[in-house]
Amino acid sequence: MKNSEFNRLMKYAHMNDDPYGVLSAIYDNELPHPYFDPKHIGFSKLREYDHNTYLPREQSNRTIVFEDLEFMLPGEKFIWNATGNPPCIEQDKLITGYKTVNDHLWPCEYTFSPWHLVQTHMQNKETYVEQPTNRPYFADILLGNLKPHRKIFFELLQITDQLDKNLINAFGEYKTPYIDAGTDEIDLFFKNIELKEYTNTTLLFKGNFASQYISKHIQESSWYSVVAETLDDNRIFFPTEKTGKAMMSSKPFIVLGSKHFLKNLRSIGFKTFHPVIDESYDLLDSVELRTRAAYCSFIELQKQDPIEVRKKLQDILDHNEKCMRDKAFLTQRARNLLQNLQTPV
Repeated sequence: MKNSEFNRLMKYAHMNDDPYGVLSAIYDNELPHPYFDPKHIGFSKLREYDHNTYLPREQSNRTIVFEDLEFMLPGEKFIWNATGNPPCIEQDKLITGYKTVNDHLWPCEYTFSPWHLVQTHMQNKETYVEQPTNRPYFADILLGNLKPHRKIFFELLQITDQLDKNLINAFGEYKTPYIDAGTDEIDLFFKNIELKEYTNTTLLFKGNFASQYISKHIQESSWYSVVAETLDDNRIFFPTEKTGKAMMSSKPFIVLGSKHFLKNLRSIGFKTFHPVIDESYDLLDSVELRTRAAYCSFIELQKQDPIEVRKKLQDILDHNEKCMRDKAFLTQRARNLLQNLQTPV
């Protein structure tokens, strides 16, 4: 693209009414964003960042494209105490970072775009994880705050003498000392933060969520990841940086999360690891039974040579990493939703 054409398109891109940067999570920042005539189109977050209140909708006839990053169930007060009805109306558009069984209750056209996977892509574009043939630990198991599903898994690790075999961080309970041996910026950042300060994963590093950055030290020292996802509620599919970092690091993984998490992940274009890894746990309704079944898969996986497992899964690992490094792939649904709103220039 000639400089003159780039500058012309950039001029229009800067005219978009996008005070919250909604478009930067959809389109490549290296190229001018499409132009959305601000006389007719505006962009907004759905909620305040503290998740407690909806942002009011402007009083106009414009179409407002709302974006929602965190999870909720339309029609219910779920976790976040957002009062009243969402501000979007029938003529608007909505982009959510989650899928739920209640999405039919949204009052406007909506789509799912995995915001947390996109941010993981953006923060780690220049990070490439090596795949050494010798690794000191079987799996990285970064449990964070011990929510119920994570607590079940941690207790199973304890009673089966697995603590020394894996890289584990369970806030307030147990941390493998090797975790603090990393020397990259993100490793030193966490090493120098006291535990009580980073139990809140919205802690910022270079202006972004610190949890979104890959630690090569951790990823290169373990064969597998046990992804302790945020939610275990079967009504919501909410993929976060926890899954994204494993895929971008070309790691096989087992997920502690909601029922059909893996099925939903496949539905948006990623691949998972059955039958090399038993993923039947993904079909179970009960949080406890699902977590225990995931643990059984984890133990069974230890009976296989990890190098042979990687060979069997290489095509899948390559596919997932390629997808995570492709922002257009990650945001294709949002781009499709906005296609007809663009103004040619």
